[in-house]
Amino acid sequence: MGKQEATEPVSSIQKAKRNAELVLQYSTVYPFRVRGKDMLCVYCHEEFTDPGVYRNHMDEYHKTFTVSTAFAHCGGGKEYLKVDLSNLKCRLCSTPCLNLEEIATHIRDTHGVSQINTDSEIRMHPYRLNNEKWACALCDKKFASLIKLCRHTTSHYQKFTCDVCGRMYLTNEALKYHNRCSHAGSNVCRKCWTDFPTLEMKREHIKVSKSCWPFCCVTCGERFVSWEKRQDHLSEVHGREKRVYGCPDCDQTFNCRKPFYNHYTLMHSDNSYKCPCCELKFSTRKQMEEHRYGHTGEKPFQCNVCLKTFSRRKNLQQHMWIHSEMKRFVCIVCEKQFAQKVSLTGHLKSHHPEITFKN
Repeated sequence: MGKQEATEPVSSIQKAKRNAELVLQYSTVYPFRVRGKDMLCVYCHEEFTDPGVYRNHMDEYHKTFTVSTAFAHCGGGKEYLKVDLSNLKCRLCSTPCLNLEEIATHIRDTHGVSQINTDSEIRMHPYRLNNEKWACALCDKKFASLIKLCRHTTSHYQKFTCDVCGRMYLTNEALKYHNRCSHAGSNVCRKCWTDFPTLEMKREHIKVSKSCWPFCCVTCGERFVSWEKRQDHLSEVHGREKRVYGCPDCDQTFNCRKPFYNHYTLMHSDNSYKCPCCELKFSTRKQMEEHRYGHTGEKPFQCNVCLKTFSRRKNLQQHMWIHSEMKRFVCIVCEKQFAQKVSLTGHLKSHHPEITFKN
C-alpha cells in the first residue's frame, strides 16, 4: 500500500505531461519560453519582443516540429509549458476552441485520441498575448511586463503550501527549496549553501564572495551583486543599448525597472494595496502594512536581544547592528568603530570637530 502511494505523484505528472504533449501535437497552441523581456522559441531559441511576430515565426518556420523538443526545458515534467492560445484551433479539422480544456475534449471525442485523460490536468500555462498589453488569460488582471504576467499566471496553479509562512509554490521541489532557504536556515547563502550564525554575517559574505553574487553576464560570465550592476556592465563592456522602460498605458518612460513597475502597479493596475486609514496606495501588502502601523501605533517587530519594538522592519534591521560584533562605520582619524552611522557622526562632532563630513 505504501509503495503504491509513493508512485502516485509521478503517475499524475506523467498523465498531465502526456495531455500537454497531445494538445501541442493536435492543436495550434504557440509554446514559448521567457528570457528577460523577450519570448524565446522553444525550437530554435530565437528571441522575439512582439508576440504577433513570434506567432508568425512559428507559423512559417515550425509548421512541423518535434514535440519532445518543446518540452526539453521543462525538467522531466516538473515545469509547465507556457502556451499562447491566440487563434486556438484543432490541427485536424480547424475547429476553433476557447481554452485548453475545450481543445483537449474536442481532440479526444471528435478525433478519437483516447490517450488524453480529461480527469488529469493539462501541464500547460495558458496566455493570450497582445503586443505589450499583458493581461492574464484566466482572470484579466493587467501587468507591466511579460515576466510579471508569467509570475502571476503561475500563482493560479500553486498547490504546495508552506506550513510555516503560508507561501504557495508550483511544485514540491520549489517548496523544499523555499524551506531550505527560509526556514531550515534563514541565514543560508543560496549559492554556496553556507549557513551563517547571523544575517549580518551572511550579507558580508555575499558582499565579498563574487562567486555567490546572483546575477551573471550571459556574454562573458562575470557575476554581479545586483541586476542594475549587470545592466551597466552589458552597456559599458559589451555595447548593449541601455534598456528604457516605456509605460504601455501612458507616455512616461523610465531608465530602471523598479520605478517603472512601481508606477504601473500604482497608476494602471488593480494590484496595488490601499491603506484603510488614509487610502494611500502601495505596490506591496508589506509596504502598506508597515505604513498602517504608523496610524495605529503598533510595533510588531521586536528585537530578540533587548526586546525593544519597532513599527518598521527596516528600523529593526538597523537597530540589530547595535548588538552585532561587526561594526560597519570606522572613524578616519582614530579608527574607532561604530555600529551605526549616527554614532560615528556624533563621535566626529565631539572628538574631531575639525573634520568636515557629509551626513
